[in-house]
Amino acid sequence: MPANDTYTPEELIELLSSSKEKFGKLDTGRSSVLDRARECSNLTIPSVITDDGHTESDDLATPYQAVGSRLVHNLANKLLMALLPANASFFRLLPQPEVVEFAKETETNEELEKNLVTIETEIQRQIEREALRVPIFEAIKSLIIGGNALLYKTKDGLKSYKMADYVVSRDFSGNPLEIITKEAVSKEALPEDILQQIMSDPDLKETEKVTIYSRAILKAGTWYTFQEVEGFLVEGSEETFKKDGALPYIPLRWTSINGENYGRGIVEQYLGDFRSLEALYQLLLEASSVMSRVLFGKRAGAVVDIDDINEADNGVCILGDLENDITTLRVDKGADLNVPMNMVQDLTRRLEAAFLVASSAARDSDRTTATEIRFMAADLEQSLGGVYSLLALELQRPLAGLLLKQSKAPVEQLGVDVVVVTGVEALGRTAELDRLRQFNALLQETGAAEQILARMNVGVYVEKIANALSMDATGLIKTDEQLQAEQQQQQAQQQAQMQQQQQMQMEQQGVQALAGAAQAQLSK
Repeated sequence: MPANDTYTPEELIELLSSSKEKFGKLDTGRSSVLDRARECSNLTIPSVITDDGHTESDDLATPYQAVGSRLVHNLANKLLMALLPANASFFRLLPQPEVVEFAKETETNEELEKNLVTIETEIQRQIEREALRVPIFEAIKSLIIGGNALLYKTKDGLKSYKMADYVVSRDFSGNPLEIITKEAVSKEALPEDILQQIMSDPDLKETEKVTIYSRAILKAGTWYTFQEVEGFLVEGSEETFKKDGALPYIPLRWTSINGENYGRGIVEQYLGDFRSLEALYQLLLEASSVMSRVLFGKRAGAVVDIDDINEADNGVCILGDLENDITTLRVDKGADLNVPMNMVQDLTRRLEAAFLVASSAARDSDRTTATEIRFMAADLEQSLGGVYSLLALELQRPLAGLLLKQSKAPVEQLGVDVVVVTGVEALGRTAELDRLRQFNALLQETGAAEQILARMNVGVYVEKIANALSMDATGLIKTDEQLQAEQQQQQAQQQAQMQQQQQMQMEQQGVQALAGAAQAQLSK
């Protein structure tokens, strides 16, 4: 071990093993997890978790029922809406407590809050620009079905890995220690130095694609990331990150089980019901196929020609005693299918309840309100056994940190340390808006609007509403300087008007005096 507890990628490879070898060791340990995940995928959405080496030309399993697919998509949509709402920020930036106290003392708290809202809004725009919801939706489906998913944040977007393409090692508490991904790439896409090394190997010279391994390993409180291709280190791929820093890899689990590297999906939790539902649908389909067949029987010795019957057109007269010579075979088992049909309905209802199909947490609309998002998050948390809180910790918080680091938001310019808050707590900004509404409603009930308005700081109240809505109100709300300038302008206008009126009055009085003098002269 180096004296300063730092490593180079070459030292790590020499100290541990190559990425390919380590991937194989970790892959062996998760084989049972992957087998269960593939079975769950075959019963719901077969394309989510496929076999090793699967290509576009390979056939996928076709379930007898589409209930599983519908349930997974329904739950995935609700989770995506709660974790990454389209019209609200999924995280909240809070300054350190000492910063808050200083801001209150200097009366700059509202200005600081407005700046933090501006940063949140900018990151929300970044989510829309990079279309991050698409890979996150794929990761959520993998979580629901297989219990695991991996996201990788690049400079331009987000990539979702299938379960078969990555391995992860965790400590007893569930914190990741090592992550390795593999990906088949064309040799032409490799750096020139790596390509020359590969071409010098006779075993690799004729291959069209090679496997590139990307590795992240935690050693001595530091994350080391690098890439290998067939045992060769890719120069320039080495990076280091602090343990609590913005590591671009985000390994996700549906459930957190101490001592296990991988989670278990909700489909696996109800695997017995899915198996039963699949078997019953297959039975009903096969029974319906048998019952729908039409077979004719001919009495022995009958003069009726079967070919005449098979080839006859409608309305043609055929010689023979058809009523007695020809019989139709019927499978009278319709009543017996009531039992499996009732079981199918019962299983479907149970699964729909488990996958929140009957939940009223969400509604179909172009814009879901913040109150609905909070209600949906609480419903997911209660119904799914803390899954929302786990995803807030393992998905929302690291994603927010990565977006904050990669964004152009002026966090450093604020000169304060911020804390990223996610999950139910992050929805507190919308709760603040509800409190403002209640406050205003209670004030209206007093009936003393003028007295209340005289005691309120209207500017601060308006800024609080804008911040609670997470909206950038720059240029919309007048500053103190603008208000002072407007007041001075109004006062100047009023003074000018008063002077003009006084001048007009004086001129009128002069005219009246002259008229009076002229009248007096005429009288003499």
